[in-house]
Amino acid sequence: MEKQIEQLYKPLFLYVRKRINNQLDAEDLTQEIFYKLSTSKNENVKNIKSWVYTIAKNSITDYYRKKKRFTEDIEVIEFQKELSEKNTVNELSNCIAPFVNQLPENYRTIINLSEIENFSQKEIAEKLNLNYTTVRSKIQRGRVKLKKLISDCCTITQGGKGAIMDYKKNKKCGDNCAN
Repeated sequence: MEKQIEQLYKPLFLYVRKRINNQLDAEDLTQEIFYKLSTSKNENVKNIKSWVYTIAKNSITDYYRKKKRFTEDIEVIEFQKELSEKNTVNELSNCIAPFVNQLPENYRTIINLSEIENFSQKEIAEKLNLNYTTVRSKIQRGRVKLKKLISDCCTITQGGKGAIMDYKKNKKCGDNCAN
């Protein structure tokens, strides 16, 4: 039996490797197949090669089932996380307008066009008949002022890459946000 197993190892590994894209997973699965062979009752088996490939086929199927279940779990978690981020951002977006209205007039107009109405900086420069560089710097300064107004009112929790995960209204804040 050992001699037959030695003769089967390389062709079996190649069979598994052809069906599994990852070299290490293929090696592990081949070992697992031989472990299953060693722990099973094989006295009544007439064709060992056929039996080994049946076990291999079933092991590969199990491998993909486990992998699919794991992938589906990750996708659900990512979707829920994304949905939670969108809800938080939507809630906060309703609070932005009162803060923008607290900015000085020269920043209020530019931030409103940039952040709320989604005009590009070049479009704003043309619309307000201002130099593009001036608009760019006013938007940056306006964002800093807006961020300070918001952070004075709310504690914002950010995730990776700056995504807004949650916020909490501070006690000293007026009725700018619904929370």
